[in-house]
Amino acid sequence: MIGAMREKMQGVFATVIIGFICVIFALFGADAFFSGGGQAKAPLSVDGTDISEQQINQAITTARERYSEMFKGKIDPSFLSDQMLREPAIESLINRAVLAKQVSVMKMAAAPDAIDREIVRNPEFSQDGKNFDPGFFKSKLSSVGMTPAIYRSRLNDALVTEQLQRGIAETAFTTDRQVAAAVALSEQSRSFEYLLLDEKAATNSIQPDEKAVEQYFKDHADEFMTEETVTLEYLDLNKVALGHSAPVEEVDLKAAYEKEAAAFKPSPERQAAHILVEEKPDGSEKTKLDTIMKKLKAGESFADVAKKYSDDKESAVMGGDVGVSAGNVFEPEFEAALAALIKVGDFSEPVKTRYGYHVIKLLDQKNTVFPSFAERKAALQEQLSHAKVDADYTEKLNQMTDSTYSAGDLVGPAADLNMQVQKTEAFGRRGGKGIAGQQKVIDAAFSEDLLDSGKNSQVIELSADRAVVVRVAEHQLPKPKDLALVRDDIISNIKKTQAANQLKTQADAIRQRVIEGESMSAVASKEKLSRLLLENQKNNANGVGAELVARAFQLSGQSSAATATEAFQMTNGDWAVVHLLAINNPQLDTNSAEYKAVLERMNTSVGGEEYSLYQQALRQSAKVEKRTAVTSTVENKESSEQQ
Repeated sequence: MIGAMREKMQGVFATVIIGFICVIFALFGADAFFSGGGQAKAPLSVDGTDISEQQINQAITTARERYSEMFKGKIDPSFLSDQMLREPAIESLINRAVLAKQVSVMKMAAAPDAIDREIVRNPEFSQDGKNFDPGFFKSKLSSVGMTPAIYRSRLNDALVTEQLQRGIAETAFTTDRQVAAAVALSEQSRSFEYLLLDEKAATNSIQPDEKAVEQYFKDHADEFMTEETVTLEYLDLNKVALGHSAPVEEVDLKAAYEKEAAAFKPSPERQAAHILVEEKPDGSEKTKLDTIMKKLKAGESFADVAKKYSDDKESAVMGGDVGVSAGNVFEPEFEAALAALIKVGDFSEPVKTRYGYHVIKLLDQKNTVFPSFAERKAALQEQLSHAKVDADYTEKLNQMTDSTYSAGDLVGPAADLNMQVQKTEAFGRRGGKGIAGQQKVIDAAFSEDLLDSGKNSQVIELSADRAVVVRVAEHQLPKPKDLALVRDDIISNIKKTQAANQLKTQADAIRQRVIEGESMSAVASKEKLSRLLLENQKNNANGVGAELVARAFQLSGQSSAATATEAFQMTNGDWAVVHLLAINNPQLDTNSAEYKAVLERMNTSVGGEEYSLYQQALRQSAKVEKRTAVTSTVENKESSEQQ
């Protein structure tokens, strides 16, 4: 399998739909250009590679946007909180880092030509929605702190990781016996008879007396207590609110633009076409190259020669066109040869790269132009606004920490910070609405420190963008409920419990009578029940009989009445006794479309499982360090064994 997997990973990988991946990796790469020296250690390290807080926050943001889109915005916001999404985001980043290391060890790489084409074709880098715009490409990357080289590296990681996954998944296989068993099970049908015992009728026949109600109330006193609750007062500092008061002056926008413009260095942009000839073990590529060069020097169309001879089939259909470069898109040898071409229409001698030999033609060239102020204004507005909000947030966070630490309430700090004291609804230990749905807040609210002392909490950071300080305004301890308030619930519980016990006893007795030889028809007649029949049912039934069919398929067979008969409680509370009459196995046709569809589904499932196991093995062997400001924990197999 490993040999087959390696074969599937060879060559140019250019079949991935790359649009959304590009945006994600653009976001994930931005932190590399915002972090400077002298900072604290990153919160996460995987095999020595740091993952920054910004990367984690960006992964959270991406997940939140994905889920919002998936559920069309109809999802409880508490499920999209930073707290809920942080751990899954961290695990995703760890898995990505582990896979990136593995593909590096395996020396896997996407073909540069494939990366080039994906960049050129990505609509994210087109202003008109059709044509690749090099200036817009660089500007868009610059707006998130990236360079083309880093972007290409991120894109390469995405492509080769997908290659690895496909290589493992596509080499999975399922035996004919496994497929035959699956088809037999999916197409098998069963016939059975059954009796139903009505839970509602049994419940209505039971009338508990007052003594039974009082005894139940006494025996289950713990179940009839009010919930312990707290009501909190709190100060809420968040960047969203600060953003509304963080306007950016025009003069600051122009200053930022002038700084960018001063650092901008114009460079020529060249549109290139190439004819790729891959190396052969016998050196036969040289004969092919000689033929190509003779035809080009004789005046034959470069596009026609590319279509006929190029080993890069995707660019060949476009006459060899591989898009535009400002000197940093293609391989270094390729870029050097392209830069050496003086006039549009010139072509090079064969140039060797790690992918073979390229004959390169200059299709067009022009100098890059720095975007106008109007074109950059929106991006600069966003950048400067975010920077101002970040600075304001940090300043206010420090002020809130200092002013609430020793204060006897939140009124004074609120006035100092120009904030409002807010209040939650009463909630219990399972949480409530708003900030009461955050586990950090729940833990603080029910801590002895806040309940007993009446102090303000420490600053609770709910996310990178939001922090609160809370104090307990009201605390209600549990107390017994009045019997009058819970009487109806108690009566309902007694009736349901007694009815379920009666029906179970009756159903078990009926099953035993059938096992001993009495027919279901005879039992039904004596018990004044209806005998019902379902014939030739497959194990994919829907509707009323689905639960009965599923239970019939759990019966092991007709070898004895005991293995063919079952009594059970249904989800609606009724009890049923099912007796299996016949098992009908299908005739299998291995050439049928249905058989082949099952084979494909099973191979896909097995491939997914194998890839998942592969990921788990890599994850277990990786050294993962999760750091806080003063401590760190190391997760890896070796350290666990030593401990």
